[in-house]
Amino acid sequence: MPIAAPRRVGAAGLLGLLAGALVLMFAPGNPGALRLLGIGLFWWYAAFAAPLVAVLLVAGSQGLALRSGPASHHSTVLAIAAWTSPVLLALVAARALSGGPDAPALALAALVAPLIAFLSPTAGVRQRPNLVAALGVSAGLGFTIWANLLLFADVAGLLGVPRWATASLATAVALLTVELAQAADPVGRRPPRRPTPARSQSNGGARIYQIALRGGGLTLLYTSALGFVVLVAIIAAALLVSPWAAWREVASRPALTFGERSPWVTEGRALARPTTLDFTEGHRVTALSPATYRVVEPGRFREWQLRPGETLALRAGDRLVLEAGARLRFEAGKRIPGAPASGMAWADPPERGGLTAVLEALGMMVTLVGGALALVGSRPTLGARAVYAGSALLLVLVLSALCLGVFGAYASPGLSIGAPALAATFDLPAAIVPGPTGRALGALGAGVLLVLFAATAVALRDVLGRALRRPERESDATDPRLELTRPIMRVFLVVACAASLWGGEASQALLIGLGLAASATLGARLADEEPTTRLVGSVVGVVAFAGFSMFGPRLPTWTNVLGAYPVLAAVPLAWAATRAWDFAASRR
Repeated sequence: MPIAAPRRVGAAGLLGLLAGALVLMFAPGNPGALRLLGIGLFWWYAAFAAPLVAVLLVAGSQGLALRSGPASHHSTVLAIAAWTSPVLLALVAARALSGGPDAPALALAALVAPLIAFLSPTAGVRQRPNLVAALGVSAGLGFTIWANLLLFADVAGLLGVPRWATASLATAVALLTVELAQAADPVGRRPPRRPTPARSQSNGGARIYQIALRGGGLTLLYTSALGFVVLVAIIAAALLVSPWAAWREVASRPALTFGERSPWVTEGRALARPTTLDFTEGHRVTALSPATYRVVEPGRFREWQLRPGETLALRAGDRLVLEAGARLRFEAGKRIPGAPASGMAWADPPERGGLTAVLEALGMMVTLVGGALALVGSRPTLGARAVYAGSALLLVLVLSALCLGVFGAYASPGLSIGAPALAATFDLPAAIVPGPTGRALGALGAGVLLVLFAATAVALRDVLGRALRRPERESDATDPRLELTRPIMRVFLVVACAASLWGGEASQALLIGLGLAASATLGARLADEEPTTRLVGSVVGVVAFAGFSMFGPRLPTWTNVLGAYPVLAAVPLAWAATRAWDFAASRR
């Protein structure tokens, strides 16, 4: 059996696990809703069985190189840090909190995508990215940085910290970390001149300094990963419940309502953004700050200027429109506006088996897998032991994020009212632990995300260097293109910081970045090794992705999925373009 065959079998098995999730979603009779020990079969599959099998598949793939050492371990750490950015973990947690139809499938895809990239290393020099693919990956990297800074700004708003201060702090930390890593890594700078005998002793110290800074990348990732897991464990200890017990409790509730100890019922909360609330039953809302309350009823529109302490009676079918900053309080025992109708609807949404939900899950999977191949897979074969450790670390981080979302649905299902979806889960400590302790835990969570973002920034610098390197100068550290790595990363971070001040949706920015990188590389990756053919695939993929992203809202309703996930159209079109180009070339 060829050396690459076990890796191909492992990658095919991982793709089969993703396909199994789609089958459970779309299968007649909704078998994914069947309960096993009180937990839905779909959740058992996507959050336990499939992740465990995925890690075992990677461990059992004997085509991996058997070397292990500092270089391969360092490369694995960079690959994991480039993938497990704060915004990706927040996306997994947010989908679980809201009971999204694809929540379990998203968690599975977030874990499996980089594992597929681990088993699909760059096979040769001629498969390095062409110029268009390199530009696409670089642009996707910029969107990823922007998405993370948007998340930090949103989390800061919930903690009462000015948006500009948090974005500036995160950017400064990332810039400092990247500069230190650049000083220790030959990627992006020319090698030093030949040492003279007088300088030979100082070179030994410089080598120690480089090793120390390279170890800093390991420290950043492991510290942030440990902090994230500890944060989730503290939340579980405060709630005195396990993740599976919390899931069973939420799934058995006849309705998701405001609890007696919910912050929305006790001291009330302020809205971080303009909010529209749809009520399905009678409700009395108490204003805690002066604000304008606009109510849209069937057939008419009402508007009030309420002062603190005044109440507003709402009926089933009313829609309440509020501006950012309004502080209000809800009634205990009433249904949460915008939440699933019941715990059953949260655990197994009725729309999960629909064609639209399945296509959206497929779009998410293709986006994540293609993005992982572009960001994680663009590196040499990794050492076996390093991949084992990396797979275990991925498993812990992704499942911890999923548990965070489940705890949010258990303890505070109204957490996302008036708050950015991805940032809401990190406001959970303040919601379940009142007073300074809860605020301290919230600050701890923000600090963990900051350290994780620093590790991600270093890893993305490495991705950028690999994308810019000329294919024919793969092992040449003097490639002039590498000198662009440092200024480009500076520009990306500064521009992303400025853009985050104007706002945006963090999840959308992340999916655009990953989708663009996937569209620029997947079509070319499926083509043969002819450089021109691969260039055609990259050009068509990027153009198609941009076109569907910009004009998606203007397309017919049945193409909404393509507007949300343009990669579903971009990758097939890119592959078809490479086939057509090969056919035309053969007829010449």
